[in-house]
Amino acid sequence: MKKKFVVAILILLVMVSLVFFFRTNEQEIYKVTGNTLAYSEDRGETGYEVLKRWENDSVEIREIKFKSRPFQEQEVYIYGYLFLPKGEENIPGFVFLPAGEATKESREKLLMKLAKEGYASLAIDQRGVGDTGGTFLWIDQDYQIFKQGDEPVQHLAVYDALKSGDVLREIEEIDEDKIGFVGESMGVRYALIAASMEKRSRGAIVISSAGFNIPLNPMQQANDYLVSIDPDHYVSDISPGYLAMLHGTNDTVVPLKNAQITFNNAEEPKSFYTAEGCEHGYCEKMWKELLKDLETMLG
Repeated sequence: MKKKFVVAILILLVMVSLVFFFRTNEQEIYKVTGNTLAYSEDRGETGYEVLKRWENDSVEIREIKFKSRPFQEQEVYIYGYLFLPKGEENIPGFVFLPAGEATKESREKLLMKLAKEGYASLAIDQRGVGDTGGTFLWIDQDYQIFKQGDEPVQHLAVYDALKSGDVLREIEEIDEDKIGFVGESMGVRYALIAASMEKRSRGAIVISSAGFNIPLNPMQQANDYLVSIDPDHYVSDISPGYLAMLHGTNDTVVPLKNAQITFNNAEEPKSFYTAEGCEHGYCEKMWKELLKDLETMLG
């Protein structure tokens, strides 16, 4: 009887140790200190799958799926399209984060065109969108998750961007030392924060977006949460990586002056391009500048 009791105690101690280990491991991956978000660079294997391949004369496209961090107890799989210049090696590449509610297919023509110029890209369906689907909470609901000490969706979207960069590093044809982030509109927020956090990143190129320009105010409710998802709070840490911001003069969704505030918070090297007459989002007037910025960021 005594022997069985000792064995039971040992089993219990092992189980407690395992629970402690996994909780500690989770804390090491995800951390919020006051108003500052951090994810560890040691995010483990990506375990990505290639679901489908197709190609034309110069570009190969692969549909990719990988597991990301769960939202509470919901499993999450991120789906993306990888655009690769055919027959090349040591290709520079970037994670592309589309605008809010836009799918991985939304900029397929642009990313195909960039692949023909020698750049690989991985465009993903962000949470709540397209094949990825799942839960996406807007800021007021997401704050409630943050307030109760759980990992909110806005933070998880940054992790998805980081994990997408990990996938690119595992693609045989891609130069793992020449990877950056490109975002459009809402995708810019996650691109900027991910680029500030990922020290292996070569930087970020962002189109038609800005930070929240939120002042630090510990007395204001939700201030820590809002600052933790505000690119203005992180953008200076992108340096020594390169930052390029492209913005239309007729953008009525994100005013040009807001983008300039975010740009002023960044350190060198950086570049700001104003596209005369363009509205919100990418426009053809940005093409030559985009190529120039990719060359500067990725070489």
